[in-house]
Amino acid sequence: MRTIREMFGNDEKVWVYLNSENTWKEFAHMAVAEGFHFGEIPVERWAFGYVVAVHSNGDMGHLPLFIWCRSFSADVGNCPRKVDFSRFINNYEDWLCKEAHFMQNNTRVI
Repeated sequence: MRTIREMFGNDEKVWVYLNSENTWKEFAHMAVAEGFHFGEIPVERWAFGYVVAVHSNGDMGHLPLFIWCRSFSADVGNCPRKVDFSRFINNYEDWLCKEAHFMQNNTRVI
C-alpha cells in the first residue's frame, strides 16, 4: 500500500484533494500512523476538509477552497503538487489533480 510520504517525491509540500468524508477518514488514519499532525490538535478533533496542505516535516493544515480553485487558473504558477488522494491510494497511475473538482460552468458543486 502507498504511503502519504510517497506523494512528496522531492517536494517539501503537496496539496491533497479528499473527495468525501470516507476518504478523509482513510487519509486521517494514514496521517496519524505516519506521524503527521494538525499542530497541537488531537486527532479526534480533526475536522473534515476537502483540501489539505501536507508538509514533509509532518505539519498539515486545511487549504481554503478559493486558493485551491484559483490554483488551477492559467495565470497562477508555482503551486505545490496537487494529489487526488482517492486515486493515489487506489493505485492509479495518474493520481495528480488536473481540475479543481468544485467548479462546473462557474457554479459551485459541493
